Amino acid sequence: MNEQVPYINIHTHQFHDNEGIAIVSTGPENAGSAKGFISAGIHPRHIASYNIAEAMEQLRSAAALKHVLAIGECGLDKLSETPMEVQEEIFIEQTGIAGLVNKPLIIHCVKAFEVLLRIKKTEHVTVPFIIHGYNNKEQIASQLQQKGMYLSFGKALLAEGSNAQRVLKNTAPGMFFLETDDAAVSIKSIFEKAAELKSMSLDELRGQMMLNFKKVFKYE
Repeated sequence: MNEQVPYINIHTHQFHDNEGIAIVSTGPENAGSAKGFISAGIHPRHIASYNIAEAMEQLRSAAALKHVLAIGECGLDKLSETPMEVQEEIFIEQTGIAGLVNKPLIIHCVKAFEVLLRIKKTEHVTVPFIIHGYNNKEQIASQLQQKGMYLSFGKALLAEGSNAQRVLKNTAPGMFFLETDDAAVSIKSIFEKAAELKSMSLDELRGQMMLNFKKVFKYE
């Protein structure tokens, strides 16, 4: 039924993806020249390499571009050398930019989910949050989903017994996405494993991911 529906890869760092629709993650400085669909943002581990005022100005300009489908990846990372208060400030500013253009956020979060939940509440962020590369505990996944956040699963689905596998099984079809990130795996292999874990046919899963993509990324 969904034979012609492409694979949807919502987060990759590969500019050459021939397996369907891919959103390539890049910094704001590259957003204008990048080809195809992209997300643009300031990664919490790369903050020190930027002139933040300049990068934010670039991001505001990039955010309005039609081929920029999301803001990110951005977020919070307690393993980053940048102090958390600085990360929070920069992340909050990026949520504001996303809100102005009404585009989703693709979020990198490491050991800072309590901070993420607090920011979503206190800053009244209404655009979709997509937690990319999810491979954490079921309890945390439940807390995120209760607040309407989407989870995106990647290469961890291929690891038997992973948190990602357990969480995906209990995640509603309308609340997740699939990705390859920077892994040397195909999006097709991720879809095949996800379909198996969800007891869905590959065609059904592709159709569902397209519905989710159209809803969250306003793809027509």
